[in-house]
Amino acid sequence: MIPLLRLSFRYLLSGKGSTQLVSFVALLGIILGVSALLLTMAVFAGFQQALKEKILSTSPHIIVSLLNQESAEEKKQTIESVKGVERVYAVVLYQGLVSKDGRIFSVSVKAMSKEDIKKVYGVETFDGVAVGAGLADVLGIKKGEEVLLLSPMGRRTPFGFLPKVRSFKVEGVFQKGVFDQDYATVIMEEQRAKDFFGDDYQLLGYEVYLKDPYKAQDVKHRIEKVIGIDAIARSWIDLNKPLFNALELEKVGISFVLMLMVLIASFNITSLLFMKVREKVRDIAVLRTFGLRKRQVLLIFLLQGLILGIAGTVLGFGLSLFGGYLINQYKLIRVPADVYLMDHIPAHFEMGDILFTLVGAILLSLLASLLPAYKASRQSIVQVLRNE
Repeated sequence: MIPLLRLSFRYLLSGKGSTQLVSFVALLGIILGVSALLLTMAVFAGFQQALKEKILSTSPHIIVSLLNQESAEEKKQTIESVKGVERVYAVVLYQGLVSKDGRIFSVSVKAMSKEDIKKVYGVETFDGVAVGAGLADVLGIKKGEEVLLLSPMGRRTPFGFLPKVRSFKVEGVFQKGVFDQDYATVIMEEQRAKDFFGDDYQLLGYEVYLKDPYKAQDVKHRIEKVIGIDAIARSWIDLNKPLFNALELEKVGISFVLMLMVLIASFNITSLLFMKVREKVRDIAVLRTFGLRKRQVLLIFLLQGLILGIAGTVLGFGLSLFGGYLINQYKLIRVPADVYLMDHIPAHFEMGDILFTLVGAILLSLLASLLPAYKASRQSIVQVLRNE
């Protein structure tokens, strides 16, 4: 095996100028194809990872919706006792409208205890409300100013149906970095919200935070078992599944297209080895007369393609790691923070993507070598020596 490998190296490194140029082009094609594929998948994986971290840092890991108000406090204690749960906050959601200087914006009004508001949003509300930074910018709201809050459910009067309207002081402005929190959420103390909205709530339940957010599905199933049929639990994975499925599908599609680039680059190996077969036809005939078998000739040319594939794959992998370092170190891929929840996209290499790319590139190089290697092994010794 070692003599055949040595001979393969000699054949690969020797040759005329045009053959050497084709060798370089074939190697460069594999390098660029592998690095482009790895970097693309790394950027997609980095975007997904950063997006997950942003979601987990600003949103509850599990939302439990109660179907009735009976024994609500008891259910909270039951959820807190579930393995993996770190914190539980009672929440009531209402739908409302916020008005300032004639401008109206639809919002979700989240009612929590004063202590929980302080812990989750870092603001204090006593008799007023807290608004998201985005909503404050849109309506021109500043801390200490008054805003009108409207309940669309309203009340019936002798003069017809009238909405509930009340003025509230803005006691805090918070920023979470998520659109629905910063642009469409108003925070109120739970008793004040109940006095204003009454029982016209949209959701009554709990926001649950876990010790390990990536075990949300397991913890969700445990919660469902202990709370029974009187509540519905949804994890952050359930709520964002369409988004991550779409990103994964896009990643697969682009990876397939870039793998075609590696396939096209492997065609250069086929062309190169056909040229090598023509150049080394006399050497093959002489070696065959000294007892070299057909399968050994086949192996010599397969090894040449394999050497090119491995070299190009390793160099392409190294180039992609260098590119990923530059992307992360200098934040080269900038994106609008108000759209993507981050100001840049990092590169994150996943082991599965690396193995898929490296193995795929080497296999394509090997397959590209089959036809010329087979042709070399089928050369007629008698015909070649007669022509010579």
